[in-house]
Amino acid sequence: MDNKQLQSYKQHNELLSQFIVRLSAFYEGFSDDLDKELQVLRGHLSGKPNFTLATVSINKLNRSLQHQELTVKKYSADTVSVLESSVKSLQQDLASDPELTKEAAQQLVTLNQPVDNLFRVYPLFQKALILHRKALKLSPTKSETSKAVPQSDSNQTEQEKQPLYKSIFEELNLLIESYAKRKPNDLQLVKVREKLSSGVSEDALLKSCVVVLRMIVQDAMSEASITGKVIQSLHNALGNINNDIQLSIDDTQSQYEQRKSGHTELYSHIENIEAVVNDSDSLEDLKAQAQSAISELTDTLHSQEESDKAGQEVLMATFNAMQSQIVKLQKQTLQYKKKLAEQLMLSQTDPLTRLPNRQAYNEKLAKSFVHWQKSGGDLSVAILDIDHFKSINDKFGHAAGDKTLQVMGKHLKQQLQDNEFIARWGGEEFILLLHDLASDQLKARLETLRMSLAALPFKFKKEKVTITASIGATSFTADDQSDDAFERADTYLYHAKRHGRNQVITDEDFPQ
Repeated sequence: MDNKQLQSYKQHNELLSQFIVRLSAFYEGFSDDLDKELQVLRGHLSGKPNFTLATVSINKLNRSLQHQELTVKKYSADTVSVLESSVKSLQQDLASDPELTKEAAQQLVTLNQPVDNLFRVYPLFQKALILHRKALKLSPTKSETSKAVPQSDSNQTEQEKQPLYKSIFEELNLLIESYAKRKPNDLQLVKVREKLSSGVSEDALLKSCVVVLRMIVQDAMSEASITGKVIQSLHNALGNINNDIQLSIDDTQSQYEQRKSGHTELYSHIENIEAVVNDSDSLEDLKAQAQSAISELTDTLHSQEESDKAGQEVLMATFNAMQSQIVKLQKQTLQYKKKLAEQLMLSQTDPLTRLPNRQAYNEKLAKSFVHWQKSGGDLSVAILDIDHFKSINDKFGHAAGDKTLQVMGKHLKQQLQDNEFIARWGGEEFILLLHDLASDQLKARLETLRMSLAALPFKFKKEKVTITASIGATSFTADDQSDDAFERADTYLYHAKRHGRNQVITDEDFPQ
């Protein structure tokens, strides 16, 4: 190696050493153990670098980093999740202040967007702290006055618009999932999905709704066209049958007239024979006249037979045509009935998990609620939410998130008893209806489900991951309407999420 190459080698080493020193100082504060070793590394590389000792230090750091479960990306995702839960909780307490409610909703929209680096977390913290400070400044008088004075319907509508963002967002995602299975190559649908996956503003959400609504209208028009064609086909088939029946009636009437005329002619021939027998004086004349009369009688009978045969053939042809039309009509009716049944099943099935969807749950609840009011007993509703689901999507990708929902949905369905019902409510939430469980039995039943979920073996990218869920559940009371229990269970769920997750909260934890 000549002097020029040696000099270049030294310059590169110095530059690399300086870069490592600055980089280690930049990430100072990650953990105490790493900070100490990084300080040692900086000592080996500062001034006159000692690469032998620096290599030893780097090897130690490598081993430490391999055993670090907390990555910057995971830390960021968990922090954002905590912030999101905190703002959601605060939003419920801010119902009396429309401006702060709106600001909280806007923050939730921001928090739902992916955080690609650690430095984006800090401004999110700032906004959340500012919102909390504003909430603390709300005077008790204002809050009490807002609660005491009933608001007009128009004001209530304005306040409810912002909290509906999440509900609209989830419903739109469910619709898009359903259409994506049927139209995987639809460019409009792909664009809308991409927008929603990265988080959207209220205006963009409304525009996305318009796009999906147009698709629904187009499908409805197409379905109406198919239905119209089926109905027109049925109408034509019934019309053909009607025409065939009328022809059959006309032919039968014509044959009846012909047969009546033939009978009259036969009677006339017989009367002629009788007259010949009575009036004839000669045996030869009688024989000749009798033969002539019998010949005419035979001709008439033969003609009548031919006419009956032709009429029978026409009648059989008409009946065969009618039978063919009826068979065709039956096939079309069965196909249409099958199509309607498939559409009904699709409209009530979540396309990802193949569980019943929200519409199916609402219908099941309506029937169960009426039956419970008449028969008594216990009827309970439980809402189950996967913990840290957003971090699964962020760390392993949306395909892993979808797989998690599918596996958990299948597992929950397998755990159901005969008097239990489960549906996917939306996002990472599932909802259950349970019958004939007292308060202590309800909690025990749901604890069994929760522990079975935590025991499921999950691996993403060869990394073992424990998936847990939080559950809020309540039993209907005599004063409840069909939606009251859901709201109570939802409140319990948020309590479970805010106080440690991976737990079941029921009426037992909030005695009246």
